[in-house]
Amino acid sequence: MKAKFIFTLLAVLPISVFGQINQSIDFVGGIEYSFRHLTTSSQDIFVRRVLDDREAQEIGKLNWRIGFNYNRKISKNIFFKTGLRFASIGYKGEKVTGIRWGSEHDGMGGWILDPSLPHEFQLVYDYWFTEIPMAGRFEINRKKLSPFFELGVAPSMYLTSRKKTVTDIGKESEVPNGDIQNFNRFHIVGFISFGLNYSLNDQFQLFGQPVFRYHFTPLADAPISEYLLNYGIEIGIRRKIN
Repeated sequence: MKAKFIFTLLAVLPISVFGQINQSIDFVGGIEYSFRHLTTSSQDIFVRRVLDDREAQEIGKLNWRIGFNYNRKISKNIFFKTGLRFASIGYKGEKVTGIRWGSEHDGMGGWILDPSLPHEFQLVYDYWFTEIPMAGRFEINRKKLSPFFELGVAPSMYLTSRKKTVTDIGKESEVPNGDIQNFNRFHIVGFISFGLNYSLNDQFQLFGQPVFRYHFTPLADAPISEYLLNYGIEIGIRRKIN
């Protein structure tokens, strides 16, 4: 099903984009800070309390993105970009410390810590997506060092997720069932970036760009809508095809 989704998206791209001149391919990777935006229209007190608690107790985290691009020149300074990416997006709960267990109380107002029990606790959430970016890139000039600006959308498919429990005595991971949690499989993600190209020679370029992304599709159908977002740095190398 996922392979069919990717093939279909590639097939519907304008055929005129894939000409045989002024083309290039990129290999790109990035480190980004990801989080989520929470909203609700519910007036239920319990729902509002859960939202407030999550806002107070969850923080963003570093994640990654890797893949390749295909670029096609469509005018003097404008390029069309597509490709395929794999991305990890998520956040974590604040670390809880100073946990004490009833079995550790000595009965006289003190504590005898049991090294087999955890005394720190943190939850970490990661959501994995594959995406097909579709963007327009405007390059300011065609010199050795060339600033550029990009704007686009990335149809994305939710693959799976991981919930990791981290304590001071170890880590434990589980893979929740996205169907049970009503996760939305298909996401539309908007992104904007600016950066610099640096031409090494006639065939190769290096590039780097800060990028901001926002998921317009909520992660799941629930009383509290959760929209993933991230911002970070991408770097890559580009090779001209012809």
